[in-house]
Amino acid sequence: MAQVCRTALTLDAPNARNLKEGINFTKSPDGQCFIIYKHQDTIKACRNQCKHQGGRFIKDIEDMDGRTVRCTKHYWKLNVANMQYVNPPDSFLQDELEVVQSVDGGLKLLELDPPDPWDTDPRPAQELQPGEITLTYITHACMELKAGGKSMMFDPWLTGPAFARGWWLLHEPPKSAMEQLCQADLIYISHMHSDHLRYLNRSGVNLTNINVVPFGIWQNVDEHLRFMILMDGVHPEMDTCLIVEYKGHMILNTVDCTRPNNGHLPRNVDVMMSDFAGGASGFPMTFQKGKYTVTCLDYCKSMLIKCPLVARMGSQSVIHPCMEQSAYRSDAVGMSYQVQD
Repeated sequence: MAQVCRTALTLDAPNARNLKEGINFTKSPDGQCFIIYKHQDTIKACRNQCKHQGGRFIKDIEDMDGRTVRCTKHYWKLNVANMQYVNPPDSFLQDELEVVQSVDGGLKLLELDPPDPWDTDPRPAQELQPGEITLTYITHACMELKAGGKSMMFDPWLTGPAFARGWWLLHEPPKSAMEQLCQADLIYISHMHSDHLRYLNRSGVNLTNINVVPFGIWQNVDEHLRFMILMDGVHPEMDTCLIVEYKGHMILNTVDCTRPNNGHLPRNVDVMMSDFAGGASGFPMTFQKGKYTVTCLDYCKSMLIKCPLVARMGSQSVIHPCMEQSAYRSDAVGMSYQVQD
């Protein structure tokens, strides 16, 4: 089943205006339960369901600041201001719904379904030979991934300015970059901003045979290599992110997503490429405990990297003639272009 972004709850403008400061319990017309937390202009929301054993939350009589709810089954407590379980501490984060406010003041709560599509058809990790997977930084958000006999390029802005000459490449790509692009088996374009796809039509790279790829479904490249395109929870109509898996080893590229896959990310990935722009920041930018940080070592050790692969900085000079290319395109704008021999 393809992944979709669906509306979990809709509040019209009068009901949205009637939300009180602090915790609000509400139901959808079909009886689904939700919690909406309001603090000044900030609104957060989640389903009223404990992640422990699915119990309902009620107001916590011991809560002094109006932020905590208590599960009716085992007294687990959730701080809905940050969606962190406080009893037991350091346990779970509650799955947050995306809140979209309409022009007239109404609210929609959105969620991705299914939330974790990568668990479909799991594959055990196989032993890799040295150099069987390499990851090469090219420039900006452009990376080259080689896995087995296949190569893949991400977001190829390789020449010229972007955004009406407002942005220029900080790192000059290697001279072989365009040739690497031409000989790539797949090209992934996360979204249609010009700093992720620029001047390909002037470079002799022809992209043809574009096929629609649904979100959240594995696309098999060969026996060992597959990829999955996921949408952004905040901008599902524009941004996408990507999972590439080779012999059971998972590589996650979140690119520019504000909330990749609405905050649901696979654990124990082998390599993660964090979002690149985030307001035109440097590379990489990461999150730790909900805050921006330039240091991701501890976070990666604890949450992401169990079987690390070697990422090799630099580039290779690969000279091949340009070949006819075909493309896989997501339902939004995430694209993966495949070269055909």
